[in-house]
Amino acid sequence: MNQESLDRPFGYRLGLPAWAFGGWQGPYFRKSVPALADYAQVFNAVEGNTSFYRVPSSSLIARWREAVAGADFRFCFKLPRTVTHDRRADFDDLQQFLRVIEPLGDHLGPLLVQFPASVGPAAIERIEAVLERLPADLRPALELRHRAFFDQPEHIEPLLERYRAARITMDTRALFGGDLNHPDVRAARHEKPDLPVLRTVSNDLRFLRLVLHPSGSGNQPVIDEWARAVADDLEQGRRSYVFIHCPNNLHCPVFAQQFHRSIARHRIVPGFPAWPSGALL
Repeated sequence: MNQESLDRPFGYRLGLPAWAFGGWQGPYFRKSVPALADYAQVFNAVEGNTSFYRVPSSSLIARWREAVAGADFRFCFKLPRTVTHDRRADFDDLQQFLRVIEPLGDHLGPLLVQFPASVGPAAIERIEAVLERLPADLRPALELRHRAFFDQPEHIEPLLERYRAARITMDTRALFGGDLNHPDVRAARHEKPDLPVLRTVSNDLRFLRLVLHPSGSGNQPVIDEWARAVADDLEQGRRSYVFIHCPNNLHCPVFAQQFHRSIARHRIVPGFPAWPSGALL
């Protein structure tokens, strides 16, 4: 990777499942500043999961654009559930969603296209019907939860190539390998899939959703494994988007900091930015 890309924040994209969480204000971010503006001082990407439930308003998009103005920042919005999870995809909702987010322009990253475990190889045409309606300049990141796509990836590979799509890796090993009786984990274990771990990179774009255990126990080996992989991505000129998850989100910021510091042991990268709150962690 050339020096110019390393001079940009991180050299890869690192973020969290959201930019606002009550437990982050004070320890990491200031209470007196809009949450997104402070978040974008530290992280250079975010998952936009709220769009899964409701298409944001145009006025909200305008405020978000203003909050990240001048920052090298990407929103990775999840397609509405009416498009990917309902029995019949609502393509009117999809077009409304695409129109609304368009003003974000260069701040748009890959679109997160998540299908439920009920959508398998028999529904390939359904998957393609969604992909073919996405703008050519916005890369799709496809999350598939049906086991057949892991056992027989040849079912989906032609679509990945045709639409230059990434295939999302969701790694929940640390979550399920830790204390399953932890109060935060008991609820999350029914929401997070325990799927095989994909290590391959599709079309030179890695999209990793790393789900860690809130206790921190058992996280570091998994963090180090993926840090080495992303360091190799940097070496090979591949793009990587990494999103750090954990039940209830409370510990995500410091786990992301640990991830970046682990990469720094394998590759020269800029230091992790200071927390706007002034906290030293």
